Amino acid sequence: MNRYVDITVHPLSSSVQEERYLLSCRGHYYEASAPVAELVEELRKHPDEEEAIAAYVGRTAGKYTAAQIRQVIDTYLAPLFEAQEKKRVFLYEKELFGAATIDKFSDRFRFLFHRACMTVVALTAVVLNVYFFLTTEDVLLFNNKVDVYTVAGLFVFMLASSFFHELGHASACKYFGVRHGGVGFGLYLNFPVLYTDVTEVWRLKRSQRCIVNLAGVYFQSYGLIAMIVLFLLTGNDILRYLILMMNFGFVMTLNPFFKFDGYWIASDLLGVPNLRTRSMELLGYGYKRLRRRPVTKTPYLLQIRPLERYGLLLYAIVVNLFMASYFFYIIPRFLYRFVQTFPDQIHELILYLSNNITPPFTLLRNIGAQLLFVGLLGYLCWKAIRPLIKKYAGK
Repeated sequence: MNRYVDITVHPLSSSVQEERYLLSCRGHYYEASAPVAELVEELRKHPDEEEAIAAYVGRTAGKYTAAQIRQVIDTYLAPLFEAQEKKRVFLYEKELFGAATIDKFSDRFRFLFHRACMTVVALTAVVLNVYFFLTTEDVLLFNNKVDVYTVAGLFVFMLASSFFHELGHASACKYFGVRHGGVGFGLYLNFPVLYTDVTEVWRLKRSQRCIVNLAGVYFQSYGLIAMIVLFLLTGNDILRYLILMMNFGFVMTLNPFFKFDGYWIASDLLGVPNLRTRSMELLGYGYKRLRRRPVTKTPYLLQIRPLERYGLLLYAIVVNLFMASYFFYIIPRFLYRFVQTFPDQIHELILYLSNNITPPFTLLRNIGAQLLFVGLLGYLCWKAIRPLIKKYAGK
């Protein structure tokens, strides 16, 4: 049996000057050059590898020797058939709803991605949101007199909104004719998130991939519109807080520095797959040039078109500065303030409880958020040092 029929070849929409292709094999995707893609096509057509190699040598008019082609097959193509673990983006991940379950919803909601519908909803959400922030007095204040039911309701709202966000990604996949996976829970760095497996979007055009990545925020915009309208009619304080929470969620998810939706949008706008890796390549390239060391690999930056090249250069500089500030300034500063203020907050909480007074919501929110952040940060550190412990403990 010809094992190469398991590999499918698709054009890859990117900003690289030379044409690139996408190889799909057993649920994994790989970027390939045009010569490699042509070689795969020959291997798919011929049941015998030697026949395929001879045909490819003839097709390229002797540009490559049979030995060179054999080396490419053994080095790059043969490993595709070996058992490979799926590359993990999250420190922890667990599928909550399978693809078949999500498929029932995505099939019904895909009509929402018609251009006219998206345009009207997006413009309405932007206009109402701007009006909300410009006209609402004390927009950042919140009534502390809330009970446990209100807190539980806020938590349920966050979960429901996040789930609807993921349905947006799945529905966009269905609209563009590619399969989606299930919806799960994961930990990215020290952030708890829901995620949808949309790996097959790499088969789409860059503009279509952007829509899939924006689809979560687009779906949540329906809820945002409804809440703003209700708030303008009622002035309800809880609705105001929910609107603020949703906008904060938009800012987080559209952040291009963490691997949330904004990162993938930036990747598609620039036409650069593996954007984080490509930005790190520049650091290594610059270091070698400064030290006058030999450069064995041309960085991706020098392979793409001029406009995207400047965009990638700017992104590489900003994202590396941001990540450095996050790990070496924001987190240490948080831990310092946590040690300084958390004992006082606990003392204040005990005073409220000992006097049979309901603690302010702001106090409970701050304590809960800080404990969650510290807990997830501890888990991140444990996952980072655990391989080292296993390595040296086994010696």
